[in-house]
Parts: sequence; C-alpha cells; structure tokens
Amino acid sequence: MNYKQNQRLNQLTDETLIIGIDIAKEFHVARAQDVRGIEFGKSIKFNNSLSGYLELDSWIKEIKLAEKKTTVIIGMEPTGHYWLNIARYLKDNAYTVVTVNPMHVKKIKELDDNLQTKTDKKDAKIIAQLVKDARYSTPNLLEGEYEELRNAKNLRQVVIKDLNRTKNQIHNWLDRYFPEYKEAYASWKSKSFIKIIKKYIFPSEIEKLSPNEIYEMLPPKMRRGVGLAKIERLVIASKNSIGIKEGLSFAKIEINYLLDKYEGFLQQIEEIDNYVTDICSNLDETAKITQIKGIGIVTASGIVAELGDIGRYKTPKQMIKMAGLSLTENSSGKVKGTTSISRRGRKDLRRLLYQVILGMIRTNTAFKKMYIYYTTRRKNQLTGKQAIIALCRKLLRIIHTIILKDIDYDESKMMSEIKYPEEFLNSAA
Repeated sequence: MNYKQNQRLNQLTDETLIIGIDIAKEFHVARAQDVRGIEFGKSIKFNNSLSGYLELDSWIKEIKLAEKKTTVIIGMEPTGHYWLNIARYLKDNAYTVVTVNPMHVKKIKELDDNLQTKTDKKDAKIIAQLVKDARYSTPNLLEGEYEELRNAKNLRQVVIKDLNRTKNQIHNWLDRYFPEYKEAYASWKSKSFIKIIKKYIFPSEIEKLSPNEIYEMLPPKMRRGVGLAKIERLVIASKNSIGIKEGLSFAKIEINYLLDKYEGFLQQIEEIDNYVTDICSNLDETAKITQIKGIGIVTASGIVAELGDIGRYKTPKQMIKMAGLSLTENSSGKVKGTTSISRRGRKDLRRLLYQVILGMIRTNTAFKKMYIYYTTRRKNQLTGKQAIIALCRKLLRIIHTIILKDIDYDESKMMSEIKYPEEFLNSAA
C-alpha cells in the first residue's frame, strides 16, 4: 500500500536506478536517471508487445550494470488500461513498479525548460523526477480471487448498464403503444405482464379476449400471484387505449427483441452473482463483512474487489484514502475553508460504500443511531450527506478491524465504544 513520504524517500538510495515510462497504446518511451537527477544513456522507445518488453528489460539491465546500481524502481502514469500489461510484466519479473498522478505530470512539465511542450520523452523524464522526489504510490495490482472478483464486478456493471438502457427502451415502447397498462399493473416488470405482452403484444389484441381466457393462459404459479381482478382491469384499460395503431408489424418485432434482451440480462446478472458467490466461499474477508447487517454477498464482494487483499492495508486510513474519502481543508490566513473529501481514489468503491450506507441507515440499528447522532448533535452538526460520508469512513474502519484482528463483528461492542456527549444522551432519553 502507500507509504508515508519519508518511508518512500528512504527506499531511494545512491544505488537505485529510477526509470520513468510514458505509456501509450502501441508503444512506450522510457528514460533512466539516479536519485540526483543525472540521466543515464539515451531514451528507449519500445513496442507494447513481448518483444518490446524484452527490449526494455535488456536496456534496464545494461544501464544497471554500467552504472553499478543494485535496485530498480519503475514509475509510470496509470493511463487508461494501457499500463496494466507492462506493469504486471515488470512486477512478475521482480521489478518495483509505482505510479504517479497524471495531473502532477501535467502541472510540472514546464519546470525544466519553461515551455508548455508535451512529448513522450519529456513526459518520461518528468515521471522519473516525480519518482525521485517520492511523489508516487504503489499500484493495487490484484491477484488470484481478488482479480477474479474485480473482473466479475466490472462485467456486472456493464450488464447492469445495458439492462437499464433496455428498461428505458421498453418504457418508451409502452408509452407509445400501451400507456394505460399502469391502470392494472404498478410495474411492467411483473412476470405475468411480460408473459401477456409477449403473447398478445398490443391493446387491440388484448381487448378481444375475455379476462378468463388471459388468466387461464398464465402458468398456475403465476396465476396465484396475479388474481383475476387485475386481468379484468388490464382488459378494460386495453379497450380505452390511445396507443399508436400504425406500424405494428415492426413494433411487434421491437418489443419481443427488447423483452428477450431484458430477460437475458437478468439471467446474466444471476449467473455472475452465482460465480461471485462461489469465489467468495474461498475468501474469509467476505464472510467477515457479511456479518454486518445490511451487507450482502454481492456488496461484500464488490468492496473486496475494489480494495483487494485487505490484510495488506496497515491502517484503515489507507483504505479510506483508496476510496477517496480522506478529508481535505482549504484555509488561508484568517479564512477557514470548508472541509470536503478528496475524491482521489476509486470512485466505484466510493459509490458502493455510499449506496451501502443509504440502506444501512434504514435496516441497521447501530448505523441508524449514529446517523441520527451526526445529524442532530448541537456541536459540529452534519448534513445528511456529510453524515453518510462519516459512516462510510466508519464502515471501512470496522471492516479493517474485524479482518486484521480476525474477530467477529459485534454490534453491541461497537456501540458501547462510542462516547456520546451527556447532552445528547439526555435528549435521546
């Protein structure tokens, strides 16, 4: 994980060879220097392929031998996904790989020549200088089940986006051809409604049928959850429909296509969730996290997928920083600025935690009490959103404690360790 500045500086010695790599899609550029900023040899441009990686490896070893360096640290920008292959290759070959913030590269590119020019060679040198100044972090390259979980989480997000897009398209179709369906069904996602629409399609077809005929068409299990009265309301709504009655041939193809996509996406999500459950059965972290009321296996797997091996985090502050939930303050002189979160971290983790807490303040007694305390206390009272952020940070600290100390989650113990002011306890009573 990320070390403190002094610890990072102590890793760099006179025997350290520093490599800066500018990442691109098809090729990369590397430059070498020492901790004093003295550059070694010429820069190298190599392809994003195995032959290119071998060329880089040979180039590094030649400089390392010529300059009598014992260790190598390689810095790069985490540019899109293009950096992942080379970072993993270098890590697998026992090199220390670090990343620098792309915004830092952009901001200091004029320090050397006072020019706003941008070239691959110049960027590679800037990256090496940032590493020299210990302005870097260690990337969280996951392995094994953790990488599997992250891939599953990413795929699930893609499928959910496609599912939501398809839902909107079905809404659009129903608004055009059968806007009155809501008089019978609160949601079109009811299995019985989808069954009826897939068979009869348009209101003009439904109105010709008796409610009993439609009711008998449904499978027995589905009938018990629907009731004949709902079908009767649907038939009446069909007779009064203002839906479009032109171009129905292709409209029929459209709705069947959309409903097939919708059901396919639901099945894919179920398959992914089953796959995630199988992976999580081998991870102690997810079992610990799901002990917290309000967190299910999918949510727990998402948290682990974003954080990776939680045992590698020395303190909960590192997890909070990874989520971009570190507090920052902008003050100057006598002016005290507002405090906000850094947002410098994994946005998917931050969004997931926020959604989790939204649910937990309704279902988890302990978190609900803490939310009420944060939003009603007299001193340093928080807004609703600020309280949720505070609880996100609290949740990460709890997760770190129960996993690093290998203890079960105990809600009563957690609540007993929170010291509320006397005035709050009196008002609560």
